[in-house]
Amino acid sequence: MAMKKCPALGDLDYVPVPGGNPGLVFGVVRRQIKGGPIHTVPISVLRRLCPGRKTDITAPWVPSCYRWDVLLPPQANDDCLDPKHLCEKYEEQAFDGLKDLLVMTTIRFPDADRLHQIWEDVRSFTREHLCRNRNLAVIAAMHLPIQVGSTNPPHVHLMAMARELKSYGFGDLVRPFAADAGKAMIAAEWADWQAQQGGSAGGA
Repeated sequence: MAMKKCPALGDLDYVPVPGGNPGLVFGVVRRQIKGGPIHTVPISVLRRLCPGRKTDITAPWVPSCYRWDVLLPPQANDDCLDPKHLCEKYEEQAFDGLKDLLVMTTIRFPDADRLHQIWEDVRSFTREHLCRNRNLAVIAAMHLPIQVGSTNPPHVHLMAMARELKSYGFGDLVRPFAADAGKAMIAAEWADWQAQQGGSAGGA
């Protein structure tokens, strides 16, 4: 039986797909779900680049998270390395009725050791499996909650634009990855990656 989609709870902008490894959270930010709020790519991305801060999407973006980066498929233009430009480009090239905005994956590290190693491992995984294999542009944001007095573990948000990025701009949608089935897909790929790396990142 298909799961009935309801608006996201709390301050989330997507509905997490249940089941699987609790250290990997997955969902898709859509324009709107069942009469819920209207979402945009810039707002969803900037809130994770600047966690806990009031931000203005029209002003220059100054990320305040622990680490961040923009990862692109090989054919993407260099100007897409600017996260503000990339997000605005997605919205500018949106067609009427476009529902899929961002494929959100959060990987938590409750047993984190060397943060630089975690970051580089997740970054390498993202470049290979999302950028090269799926032609996706991804904005990665690493959060270190202890910096604001939270006991939540370090984690990395991978915010993938939900359309392939070509040299001319955004193209094909990425279903079934941008659907509930995407969680099992990326969870399996992440588990395989960790096994290949010998679990060096201390992942979830």
